[in-house]
Amino acid sequence: MTNSEVDNVAATEVDSKTDFDNDTYAEVSRNAELKEVRLIRNKYVIKPEITSVMEERDNVSHSFVGVCEDFDYNAETGLAIGNYRWTVEIKLGRKKVLKLVTNYLISYYNLEGFDDHYVSYYFHKVGRFTTYPYFRALFSHHTSESGLVLPPLPSLNERVD
Repeated sequence: MTNSEVDNVAATEVDSKTDFDNDTYAEVSRNAELKEVRLIRNKYVIKPEITSVMEERDNVSHSFVGVCEDFDYNAETGLAIGNYRWTVEIKLGRKKVLKLVTNYLISYYNLEGFDDHYVSYYFHKVGRFTTYPYFRALFSHHTSESGLVLPPLPSLNERVD
């Protein structure tokens, strides 16, 4: 599921349960405080053919995607916690020559008493922006340690994937 689909599902959940209230969402946004971002899984694989990437640029493709895999919210404690997975792949022709998959545990607090649909919507929207800089830095670190001269991943904007 792409981030657009996740966002649409989260928005639909809010819309289907209640009429979306911008003031309530703004209050969730103002109250939410980032508690932690923690790398919980990391898998980096390259194939020997990666060395051909710089020579065969016309035959190279790359992609990356971020997805919120798990989310839980406790209205009593005000804690929202979830798992955000990022994946990047580089292909030479049809063969994957590089793949990095990371999972980040992220949590927000100070959300006591809010409707879970608004918190979920906030978490899905903001979670990608919270975790992406860490993923981008990790990609640069791994490729550099592998002796690869690759450009960094692009800056994240509202719709990348």
